[in-house]
Order: sequence, then structure tokens, then C-alpha cells
Amino acid sequence: MQQNERMGFLCINKPTGMTSFEVVAAVRRALGIKHVGHLGTIDKAGAGVLPIAVGRATRFFDYFLTKNKEYIAYFRFGKETDTLDSYGKITKEDCRIISKAELERAAKTFIGESMQEPPQFSAVKVDGKRASDRAITGEEVELKKRKINIFSFDVIEEIQTNLFAVKISCSAGTYIRSIVRDIAKKLGTCGTMIAIIRTKSGSFCIENSILVDDVSWDRLINVLDVVNVDEIDNEKLKRLCNNNNE
Repeated sequence: MQQNERMGFLCINKPTGMTSFEVVAAVRRALGIKHVGHLGTIDKAGAGVLPIAVGRATRFFDYFLTKNKEYIAYFRFGKETDTLDSYGKITKEDCRIISKAELERAAKTFIGESMQEPPQFSAVKVDGKRASDRAITGEEVELKKRKINIFSFDVIEEIQTNLFAVKISCSAGTYIRSIVRDIAKKLGTCGTMIAIIRTKSGSFCIENSILVDDVSWDRLINVLDVVNVDEIDNEKLKRLCNNNNE
């Protein structure tokens, strides 16, 4: 089989400061193939698991679109930025001190299904234009709430006063930046996410990830190692893997 006919996935550990598109471009250069795509964006400020599809594996994009995610995030209370992360401008400040016990109690109330409002600075499109592009010009738009599901929400540690490391397992489409906004409001203060690491995305986990510099054809993951055949029709699976455009 020729290299340009090969298909599979790469589990990349994306570094902070690199966009998901830049990772895709780096993989294209390393493998000498154009047919490459990522399976779920991580913000430039974020790091961690970024699954990459190579060759015909890009046909599985819809399959991975709804897969659950897991994150380790760092929440700072007492300040809120317009972007809800450390890259934004401070818009609110508060002197309230949050204890680990308070945060743990509040975290429990977020577990389960709920309706979440995306951040103003997000990729959500409003009338064909990204909300973030509108927010940059100072325009504030009403974003529709979407159903999310938080499966677990654990407070790992209190790093220093008002700074906590948390671990969240959630459904696809969940904005962790919105969680810090909402939980801060519940605690009677304001908050911002200062860092985030995605540790799982579907079957891909950070323990099995590789650095961008380590990309090679030998590191490709077989489709059947990450696709649950019980979740996809057998005939459809054959069509997706077939080396034609049917």
C-alpha cells in the first residue's frame, strides 16, 4: 500500500501557543500528505489531546464529533476577563475568598445535564459570523444555550488562595470557560480559567499521545483501535474505509 493510500489517526499532545490548524499543517509537512484534519479544536491557549485524522480516516469526523471529553483546568476566582481566560481583559474583580470545601459543594451541583451559554469569545456562529469576531469589535450578541452533560467534576487541589486545579469529564460541546463563569456566579464572585489541558477525547488519551515533532507514519493508530464497531453500521464502516469515493 502506498503512503498516500494509508489511513489512521494520530493522538497529538498539542502545546500551549500552537493553534489546532498549525498542528494539522505540521502533520501534513511531516507525512507529505494533504488529506489531514483534526477531530475537535483546542484553543491556542489550551494544551493536550488533539486527535488527528490522516487520509481516509478524515471520513470519521462525524463519528468523533459527539465523543466525551476530559479536562484538567485551572480556575482563579476574584477576577473575570472578557474571554474568560488569561488572554482577555479584566472586566470584573472581587475580593471574596473561596475555600476548597465551598468549591467542592458547588461542583456537585453542576453534575448532570444542564443548559449552558457559550462564551462571547467562542467559535459559535451568529448569522454566519463567529461570536468571537463580533466580540472583538465590541459587539455583544445573545448566544443560545445548549444542552451539555457533566459526568464528573472534581477539585484536585487548592494551589494557592482562590486558585484551584479541577478535573472535569463532560459531553462534547461543553465550554470549560463557561463553567468557571457559572460556578463563580453561584459562589457569589467572579472567575476565570487561566489554563486548560485536554486529557481525553473519545478513545484518545494523553498517556498515549505524542509530540508534534514525533509525527511519523509509524505512529499511526489503526481505525479499529479507536472506533467502536458496535456504534457504527457494518456496511457504513466498510464504505468509510473503502479506497474510493462511494
